[in-house]
Amino acid sequence: MTVMLDSFFGLHPHVVRSGVWAKMKPGEKDLYVYLMEESERRRTRLIRATDAEIHDLVGVASRTLCNARKKLREYNLILYKAERGNRYAYTICDPKTGEPYPGDPKDRADATNRTRSEHQEPVQSPAVPATAPLNPAKQDLPIESYGLPNVF
Repeated sequence: MTVMLDSFFGLHPHVVRSGVWAKMKPGEKDLYVYLMEESERRRTRLIRATDAEIHDLVGVASRTLCNARKKLREYNLILYKAERGNRYAYTICDPKTGEPYPGDPKDRADATNRTRSEHQEPVQSPAVPATAPLNPAKQDLPIESYGLPNVF
């Protein structure tokens, strides 16, 4: 997990490293980036959107979106299904396998789906004894004297 930026969304590195990104046209990249951002924002791998909604956010024309959908499916990055009202249901796929990620794509990936062990309190390491000096660099004591294990 990269935490160098406070707000970001994910793009699987395999998309870039495999050369797929270099093959993609701008409209295809626009749609893929939109889907990745929406997937992060909604915390789901199933995104329902109209062409008009996508156009309003990323400026891609309807014809370009039609072609981009087809190419992203050819690249095994998404699956999609047309719904009523020029709305499409997009399913994000694992770029390495070309298959949808395991589990129901509609399930939200948030705290309600975490296991019980993820909600437990973190294990605390033993405290440094009160007798340990504040500045160990000025002392000639063995490392164990400071409450730390000797790993050297």
